[in-house]
Amino acid sequence: MNQAQYSFHALRADNYQACFTLHKQVQYSPWSAKIFTDCLSKPYFAFSLHAENTLLGYYVAMQVLEEVTLMDIAVEPTQQGKGYGKILLQHFISQCEKRGATEAWLEVRESNTRAIELYHNAYFNVVETRKNYYLKPDGTESAIIMQCMILPQKEA
Repeated sequence: MNQAQYSFHALRADNYQACFTLHKQVQYSPWSAKIFTDCLSKPYFAFSLHAENTLLGYYVAMQVLEEVTLMDIAVEPTQQGKGYGKILLQHFISQCEKRGATEAWLEVRESNTRAIELYHNAYFNVVETRKNYYLKPDGTESAIIMQCMILPQKEA
């Protein structure tokens, strides 16, 4: 899909509902509505990805000084495998650059091999593993902590 066919929208208190519905659909242990809406103001930033009027996915990030943490990223299940996760991640990294970040961090379930591959391809490296971090239906699983160095954009 070329860039002219999709658009990004900053998430705010008046337009987050579809993303929160998606969040509840794809997360095993979703945030509450209050937590989700709390993540729509500083130090957080969040964007949704759309094609025409269709929500494709979103991400939520938090910036503290020069470090940004990717708190949540999701692609609509019917749209997975079409490159939208990569598009969302590229937009996230671009926002990190624009905001002067030097590092990006994330955590991912060890079983989410598609996401881990996506992050590796975007130059995220494994920093550590947190054993038994996530709940799942039959127990727990580990979290993989990943980090990427960011080169801030220079002002023209």
